Amino acid sequence: MEEYRSHTHSVSSCKYHFVWCPKSRKSKICVPRGIGNPAQYRHPVLDVVEADVRELFGETADHFGHEILALEIADDHVHLFVQTDPKHSPADIARQFKSYSGKHLLERYPEIRESYFWGGGFWKVGYYVGTTGAVSEEVVERYIEETEHAPE
Repeated sequence: MEEYRSHTHSVSSCKYHFVWCPKSRKSKICVPRGIGNPAQYRHPVLDVVEADVRELFGETADHFGHEILALEIADDHVHLFVQTDPKHSPADIARQFKSYSGKHLLERYPEIRESYFWGGGFWKVGYYVGTTGAVSEEVVERYIEETEHAPE
C-alpha cells in the first residue's frame, strides 16, 4: 500500500471505510417481542457467499482502479477499506461494489434470492462511509491559519 497516488497533475491519498448489509439483515429492533436471542433472526447469507464476495470485490477494484486495503465479511455486514483516485466519489465507489457484486451473487445463487431477498437487489440501499487521512482536522486548520499567503 502506497501512502500517496501520483496522477498527471496531482497527488492524492483518498481512503474510505465502507460498511453495508444485505437486504434481509434483521437487527435487534426488528425482532418480535419476547424473543430472548435476536441472533436467531439473523441469517448467515454472507457466510454462504463469502468467497464470491471477495472475488467480485477484487474484480470491481481492478476494473475501476481501486486498491482494497482491508475487507472483512461478517454474517450480516461487510467492511471494505479502499484507496482510490479523487475522481471517484464515495457514492460512486459504493455503487460500483454493491451493484456489480449484488447482480452476480443473485445470478450465481438463485436459491438465495428465493430464501432471503425481496425486490431487485442483494444489498440494502444505505451504507456507512468514513474517510481516513495522514493528518487530523486540527493539523489542517492550523496549517491554513498559520500559512502566510502572498499579498494580492
